[in-house]
Amino acid sequence: MADMLVELIQKFIDGSEATLNSLFKSMVNLVFFIERELNNIQIQGGNRIDFNGIYQVIFSYACFILVIVFIAKLIKIYFLHNDGDAEKNPMHLIIGMFKAVIVMICCKEIYDLFVGIVSSFLDSILKAMPVETVSLAEALSNNIAGGIFTAIACLVLLITWLILICQFIMKGIEMLLMRMGIPFASIGLLNSDEGVFPEYIRGFLMTAFTLVVQLALVNLSILVMVNGHLIYAIAIAITAVNTPMLLSKYLVRPNGNIVNSAGNMARSLRALLPRRRR
Repeated sequence: MADMLVELIQKFIDGSEATLNSLFKSMVNLVFFIERELNNIQIQGGNRIDFNGIYQVIFSYACFILVIVFIAKLIKIYFLHNDGDAEKNPMHLIIGMFKAVIVMICCKEIYDLFVGIVSSFLDSILKAMPVETVSLAEALSNNIAGGIFTAIACLVLLITWLILICQFIMKGIEMLLMRMGIPFASIGLLNSDEGVFPEYIRGFLMTAFTLVVQLALVNLSILVMVNGHLIYAIAIAITAVNTPMLLSKYLVRPNGNIVNSAGNMARSLRALLPRRRR
């Protein structure tokens, strides 16, 4: 019975080889440029999802809304005098308009630079604990020789790695949605408090730091596992899974329930609109 279970676990590990090796090699791109992975998926008729086309549609509508909000704020503040401070220099509003336009146009280049800095920072950390190029499934299989206990330990480690991969994919989709929403978020720069735009920047920074910590822990988990310390590898991998929760007190805000999420969304949308003075 034990031999059959070990053999079953061995087959499960062998079947995961392609998934593990392909995803862990490009985990940074999976989080920050997940559309490159999704572009490889063909939909009906052999077509592919046009993310650039989707972004252009969002960009066009955001530009229309930016112009409308800008004109509405000018009229309400300096002509109707029922919103904001009419004595405030209108150059502040014009400067906010220019800032929003610059962010809309240059956000892709700024984002690429941001990801480059994160990748360089992560590479510098990983060089301190180098791992030889090795098949993860093969490395796990080499540890199964200890019997049923080590086989179960390898299975737990594999499942933890798969959970991490799912976390990275989910985070990548969130980042993709946030990048798509940058043109709308930049409209908040017309307001004195800059609307939801600072939260966007904070979200990118939080995701980047969390990703660096998680990938460093994954690399350490692989290094420890290759050297035959399965229990340590499992503990480190579980810590990597719990990293977002661990950092939530300092960096990452918890998602909360649907009521709080709806309230946050309503406040974010309200921040984009001109404010009426009571």
